[in-house]
Amino acid sequence: MDELLFLGEQHPVSGRRGTFEDDGNSAWLYLTEARTDRVIADAWVYNRVPPPSLSQVASYRPAPPPAAEGYASADALCAEPTAYEWSLQWSADGESVAVLRDGVALGLIARGGRPGFSRLLVKAGPWGQPWDEERFRSVMGEQEH
Repeated sequence: MDELLFLGEQHPVSGRRGTFEDDGNSAWLYLTEARTDRVIADAWVYNRVPPPSLSQVASYRPAPPPAAEGYASADALCAEPTAYEWSLQWSADGESVAVLRDGVALGLIARGGRPGFSRLLVKAGPWGQPWDEERFRSVMGEQEH
């Protein structure tokens, strides 16, 4: 298995911390309250394992579980995440954060809202909401990602 990914940075304006973390089963984006480590929102980004059935999801607890069958898209499995370039992108005010794979946003937390958005979800559920390009552009500016 590839090494695990971790990105983290604090926005200089909002004082919020954005963190992208791969634990070997799934990867998630997190956003904290200003100047604390308290997570206020998250967004599932991808699975490192095939999507489990809903009945198997609890076996991954207490860690954040991979997205289940019926929620994860056909592209949700990222077996070799270190083969890509990953980065965090902030809104100007630091209230929203996205994680990008090779320049394409896969996860978004918009203004600290819950749940987050994921490009690799096919329906809303415990892992977040399906991608909303209009929301992404409105909170991040008109960048093409």
